[in-house]
Amino acid sequence: GHMMRPHHVLYHCAHFGLQEHRSDPRHSKLKRIAPTVGSFFTPLRLADAFREYDAFFHLSRRKYIPPNFAELRHILNIAQIHASAEALRLITFDADGTLYADGHHIEQLQVSTHNVPDNDSWTLSGVWLAQDNEMIELFVTLMKSNIDVGIVTAAGYPGEASKFESRIQGLLAAFSKYRLPATITNRFHLMGGECNYLLRVNAHSKHLEFVPDEEWMTPEMLAWDDHDIKELLDDAQVQLLEGASRLCMPVQLIRKTRSVGVVPTQPTIYEVLEELAISVQQNLISKLPFCAFNGGNDVFVDVGNKSIGLDALMRHLDCYPFEVRALQRCACILACASRTAMLVFWRED
Repeated sequence: GHMMRPHHVLYHCAHFGLQEHRSDPRHSKLKRIAPTVGSFFTPLRLADAFREYDAFFHLSRRKYIPPNFAELRHILNIAQIHASAEALRLITFDADGTLYADGHHIEQLQVSTHNVPDNDSWTLSGVWLAQDNEMIELFVTLMKSNIDVGIVTAAGYPGEASKFESRIQGLLAAFSKYRLPATITNRFHLMGGECNYLLRVNAHSKHLEFVPDEEWMTPEMLAWDDHDIKELLDDAQVQLLEGASRLCMPVQLIRKTRSVGVVPTQPTIYEVLEELAISVQQNLISKLPFCAFNGGNDVFVDVGNKSIGLDALMRHLDCYPFEVRALQRCACILACASRTAMLVFWRED
């Protein structure tokens, strides 16, 4: 047999499918093939991205195993990073499954007692970092390059900033250790509960604090009615419990102001949780936008979704879509757009 050449497919997508879709996203051939495909705000050099990925992982030399979903996502991420680098102003990351494994968090740093940076010199040289060193270092590098960095997580703790802090304690500890000024830490944002809570770093304490809703929520979000929210969560609760019963999965119910979820009380498998999440997503009807998701150890339904949260954050920071990159599951590929250099970092889970 001959070696497959998937870059031929990517070449045609890059030069025909994506170009046509960008010019007419509602009626393109790509839209007909994949009805849920969104908009592309930048041209993507997919063939070049494939060759770059192939140099590391040699997809083109495989005879029998085609590229999987994660690999295609890696290639798209590379193409998007190159396309966004020159204009990049905001980069956001999914939390669980991207920055860290489900249920984990960014670990706290251990810093050596020598070469601790002072107020005028806060480089990262001479510092020994523990697990998650690379991610923290790159976050700070991006922020120093005048790029806003956001973490978007499904975790929601209304009124409890300390619980959000526990998920990124290593990052916040680094902000304090490096004595980063407010001009840098102001570029960090955490969106929680999919789109329901925005937190920032307090300039003095370096702890997280909630941003008042009226400062960042879109008019559409502020118009969500409390009665409609309650009705959505009530209906979601019924479907979650009925679905868990159908799947013979005993669960504990958790109800919050903007979300409702179930946690298995006995061991189960991913596919059972995925079945429950998709069942609710497909069958729940509401006046409000919502999302149902498998968190790996639970299934939750939230008011709104991460797309709404990203849109609100973009408006809050006055960013345009072509200036934004959102990275989700499977890989983190960071572009440090200092106008002169590209910094690429891989983290596989």
